[in-house]
Amino acid sequence: MRNEGTHLRRDTFRWLHRRHNLWRWMFSTILAALFMCFVCFVWFGWVKMGNDSMAPTLRQGNLVLVDRIYKYCREIERTDMVAFYRPGTEELLIKRVVATGGETVSGKNGAVWIDEKYRLTEEYGAYHTDDFDTVRVPEGHVFVLSDDRQYLEDSREVGIGCISLDDIVGVLYIRLLPSLRIYQ
Repeated sequence: MRNEGTHLRRDTFRWLHRRHNLWRWMFSTILAALFMCFVCFVWFGWVKMGNDSMAPTLRQGNLVLVDRIYKYCREIERTDMVAFYRPGTEELLIKRVVATGGETVSGKNGAVWIDEKYRLTEEYGAYHTDDFDTVRVPEGHVFVLSDDRQYLEDSREVGIGCISLDDIVGVLYIRLLPSLRIYQ
């Protein structure tokens, strides 16, 4: 009789243990799926480059990840690549920040000058910039340029101008295709 009770209790515990493991496995799977949905659809956005305005850094057809949360965690700085919508359209542009709020930026003698004393280096492939008048960047805004300066789809264009930090969709720092590259 004693053996029978112990045997029944052992079977009951095995059954409960299996059921507990099943629930734990299902909970972990659901939690992982929710986390992946958050990462893929909330935190990051997938963008395909539409032109060569950021060449040689990014080329037409490159697939990149835009970090939508970055701007809430850290300040956007010079050399960051940001994504924003062209004012009045749904066209998403990716450009490089060259000046932040409170700074002045100008194009003189083929170079970009910040506060009339700091000359931007040409490490991103932009070897010549057409001259443009001095622009004072308002607080809470950034001045952006294409890496390939022949494209005027940046802050030099009257319809775009300085970009408000609120209008920035996210910061780009990972290129997925054609080959993985992380920008910092």
